[in-house]
Amino acid sequence: VEQVKLLDRFSTSNKSLTGTLYLTATHLLFIDSHQKETWILHHHIASVEKLALTTSGCPLVIQCKNFRTVHFIVPRERDCHDIYNSLLQLSKQAKYEDLYAFSYNPKQNDSERLQGWQLIDLAEEYKRMGVPNSHWQLSDANRDYKICETYPRELYVPRIASKPIIVGSSKFRSKGRFPVLSYYHQDKEAAICRCSQPLSGFSARCLEDEHLLQAISKANPVNRYMYVMDTRPKRRMQSWWATQKDIGRIIVRISSKIRNDEKIRESNEKKRLNAMANRAAGKGYENEDNYSNIRFQFVGIENIHVMRSSLQKLLEVNGTKGLSVNDFYSGLESSGWLRHIKAVMDAAIFLAKAITVENASVLVHCSDGWDRTSQVCSLGSLLLDSYYRTIKGFMVRIYLVRPMFPGRLPAHRF
Repeated sequence: VEQVKLLDRFSTSNKSLTGTLYLTATHLLFIDSHQKETWILHHHIASVEKLALTTSGCPLVIQCKNFRTVHFIVPRERDCHDIYNSLLQLSKQAKYEDLYAFSYNPKQNDSERLQGWQLIDLAEEYKRMGVPNSHWQLSDANRDYKICETYPRELYVPRIASKPIIVGSSKFRSKGRFPVLSYYHQDKEAAICRCSQPLSGFSARCLEDEHLLQAISKANPVNRYMYVMDTRPKRRMQSWWATQKDIGRIIVRISSKIRNDEKIRESNEKKRLNAMANRAAGKGYENEDNYSNIRFQFVGIENIHVMRSSLQKLLEVNGTKGLSVNDFYSGLESSGWLRHIKAVMDAAIFLAKAITVENASVLVHCSDGWDRTSQVCSLGSLLLDSYYRTIKGFMVRIYLVRPMFPGRLPAHRF
């Protein structure tokens, strides 16, 4: 489509470039009158919005997943409508085989292609951490994805944890995501492990899960206790209690727990209440009566849906023209983005200190052990290990978290 205008969204005078817009099977390409090219991969497009027709043409606003925003003015509304419909279809492929990665064909020989697949060696990475060793072993219990379909085939677990213990724990955890090793600190002999919430309630218990957590604790010969970090945010207790028949007993038990635990900080009490309310609903919290040598740490990190909403508000503030400094700071505050970042950083800092200062292992979980768990484990590892702060190490860490641990995770999580 010719005579398309690309607007400079930061210009107060609606400055624009005129050029031609091309739509290919994989990219949206804009070439201006100076032959400068602007490429947008269809898979990078998060949203497309067609605005009301103006005197200068039909506006088309494209929001990308890499925070890029592109604003076109298409001369004819019919052309704009065709581009809009095409981008909606091309940016959300119905089959994974239609993704750009499967059609991309670089000019490489077989040796160069193979080198790309061998860039990251997980066995070497765990060897660099110091596992397997006398306390941790590689288990193929999940080789057929029968225990947990969202975990990889091979996982590192405590050496004293047998397959029946692993199977029993998986049945007790949401989505079957039982505790597994995420990072091992060789000098401190402490581990970061990850899992999902237990489906316990107040009275239910799982001996296999208790044995697995004991095995993680015993795999650290330096410290007799370990931390269990619950990353979920505080919720109103009433919303959970309203569905319970024994509300009075629950309140009494929660109050008793808080009175008897002198070590609980005031800022941590409300989060503990929420976790115990989770347990009243039949999920979410390990019973302290059944797990020995466990210390609980509660942090408040929102789920991925709240994070996305906050990010969208932040992008809208950044994309608004002519904002004063005060209005920008007000929009930044109302987006909640910095509060979310702080919550993740606080959790990662606690994790790093627990390992380096207390020599304690840490088990991290949220609801299903996906987003918040990955955030905290990854950032904590980044703080602990300088290798992950290199380009190659950062790639390895991403591979450890995303392509490896989601296993057969549904595509909508990405």
